Amino acid sequence: MLKFVIPKEKYSLCLVNAGKKDVQSVYLKYYGHLIEGSTYHDFMPTYLQTEVLFGESYAILEEFNKWNPNTTFYYEVLYVTEEAIKLKKFNRKNLDNVIPIESHPLFQSAIWEIDETSCEYINAEEIIQIVSKDIYAPKVPKNNSNYQYLLKRSELFEHFFEDLYKEMDSYYRGENRNSVAKWEFAELLQSNYGVQFEQSEGLDIILSSCVALMRKLQLSKAQMAEYFLEYII
Repeated sequence: MLKFVIPKEKYSLCLVNAGKKDVQSVYLKYYGHLIEGSTYHDFMPTYLQTEVLFGESYAILEEFNKWNPNTTFYYEVLYVTEEAIKLKKFNRKNLDNVIPIESHPLFQSAIWEIDETSCEYINAEEIIQIVSKDIYAPKVPKNNSNYQYLLKRSELFEHFFEDLYKEMDSYYRGENRNSVAKWEFAELLQSNYGVQFEQSEGLDIILSSCVALMRKLQLSKAQMAEYFLEYII
C-alpha cells in the first residue's frame, strides 16, 4: 500500500511502499496552491514515473517540499500490482489533515503521513477491452468511450496508455521485435487451447500486443490466454 509522507527533519516529499512486494509502472502527479493574504498562487503539476518501487522502500520525490501551512496539495499515484491497477488520491490542506507518526521502520525521524482520500481498483480486463477493440491500432484509441472514462478518473491514464502502446510497438517493430516471448505465447495458445494460427503480419501485431499487455499488467501467460480467448480471438 503506497503512502505519501513528509519526514519532519528535512520536509522532503516521499512515496513509501511499506509492503513486502514490489509495485510496477508507478505514475505520479501532484499539484497545489498557496494563499498569502489576498494572493492566490498555483503550483504547476509535477509528473513523475518509475518502472518499479521495491517493497519496504521509498522514493524521495522532492527534497524541499512546500509544506507551508498556507498551502494545499493534491497527490495522485497510479501503479500496477499482481491483483489490479490501483489509483490512489491524497490531499494535504495546510497541515490540518496529516497523520503524525513518531516512529517508522523506514525513517530515522518522525513523519507526517498525508491523508488518503480515495482508492480505486481497475481490473486488467478494462485495459485489455480498450486495446482489443481495435487490436491493430498503432496508437492509443483516444475516442474509445472506456478510455475517456478512465481519463476522467485520472489523467495519469494518458501516460499509462502512451507507454503501453510504445511497448506494444517495440515488440512489433522495435527493439523487442525478435523477442521469443511472442512465439512462446503463440505455442501456449496452440498446444494448450487449440488455437490455430496462420503466419501473417496481423498475427505478429496481435502477439506483440499480448506480450506487452502481459508485461505492463503483470499477467501470467495463462491469465493472458484467458483474456485472449474472450476478447481477442
